[in-house]
Amino acid sequence: MHCPLCSSSAVLYDGVRGEQVCTRCGFVILERQYELSPEWRRRPGEELERADISSGMDVSQHDFGLGTKFGFSGDLPPSERARLRRMQILQQRSRIMDWQDRSLREALIDLDKLCEDLSLPKGVKAEISMLYRRARAKKMTAGRSAYQVLAALTLVACRLRGIPKTDDEISKAIVVRFGPSIGNVLRGIHRFSKIFSRTLDLKLPQISADSYVDRFSPQLALSQKAVIRIHEILKFLPRSYTLSKPPLFLAAVAIYVGADLAGEKLTLKKISATLGVGSSSLSNNVTKVKKLAFKQNF
Repeated sequence: MHCPLCSSSAVLYDGVRGEQVCTRCGFVILERQYELSPEWRRRPGEELERADISSGMDVSQHDFGLGTKFGFSGDLPPSERARLRRMQILQQRSRIMDWQDRSLREALIDLDKLCEDLSLPKGVKAEISMLYRRARAKKMTAGRSAYQVLAALTLVACRLRGIPKTDDEISKAIVVRFGPSIGNVLRGIHRFSKIFSRTLDLKLPQISADSYVDRFSPQLALSQKAVIRIHEILKFLPRSYTLSKPPLFLAAVAIYVGADLAGEKLTLKKISATLGVGSSSLSNNVTKVKKLAFKQNF
């Protein structure tokens, strides 16, 4: 870089002030320049390590993670630990201002447990937290079961991210963790997901049947040859047949037929239990797909 005043190349970058200064004429070329590279620090007696330069904001916590926290060492005397533990409890209670903060905190704690059971990444948990805050701001969560609301928003976030999680998986995780009946949870997921997507103006993309195949093939212990065969079956199915079937159901039918053609035997009961589809309707459609494959010499 050259100085625009004296055309000198003796330009020095001041990392403390974030300035680029010409050492010949003293002209400040750039000021308040942000350093985009990671920050590094060296503690006494330790090697150079990367510093934590994050903002500390966490939407998955009721106070965005900006509340103070403190801990204490286990080497302290028991009386001192008890005193600090009481102070810690009082400090945690002081982070909750009113009943609204308390209910938001409890809902986000339940969401954290649900995301842990479903093995959802932190980014998806943050997106569900934002959706819950938006629904709460529009007064859409009042008078509704928190479990059903969280389950519906989890399904909406997975659809937005293209994650092939089914409503049956989410409802089973809710039942195992919190104990409500699976029928009520499923009805709540189907009802509230439509209400939230319409009110929050969310366009939910359809998860493809191929994504469900890749999602459940490892659980069914299918070989690579069988997976390739299943994807080929999904490609040759006529559009007139696939338009009236949900992608998850198409994936279940293709898995059974493809595994059978690849010489790997799977029972309808196992596929039905794994993917959460009806075994009777699955059996009828398997017969139709086999007839289509026979006609086209597949």
